[in-house]
Amino acid sequence: MKVQFFAFLRDEIGKKEDEFECDCSSPEELLEELFKRYPKLKEEDEQYKRFGLELKVLVNGREWKYLDSLKGDEVEVALFPPAAGG
Repeated sequence: MKVQFFAFLRDEIGKKEDEFECDCSSPEELLEELFKRYPKLKEEDEQYKRFGLELKVLVNGREWKYLDSLKGDEVEVALFPPAAGG
C-alpha cells in the first residue's frame, strides 16, 4: 500500500509518502490502520470533526466512505486536510 500526504499533513506526519503492507479488507479497517500508524493523523481528524469538517481520504482515486471493500494488489491512498473556501 502506498500512502501520500498532502498540504500541511506532510509537515504534521513528517513525510510526503509511505509504503507498507496492509491486510485491510474494508475502508474502515484501512482508516483504523492509518490512525494506528500515524497517531498525529488521528489527532488532526478529531480536531476537524469538532469543527464539522473531515479528513479527505481517497483510495485509488475514490473517496473511502463510498467503497464497499478494498480490492486489488496495489492500493494507493491520498490524504488531504479539509479545504476551506472563501
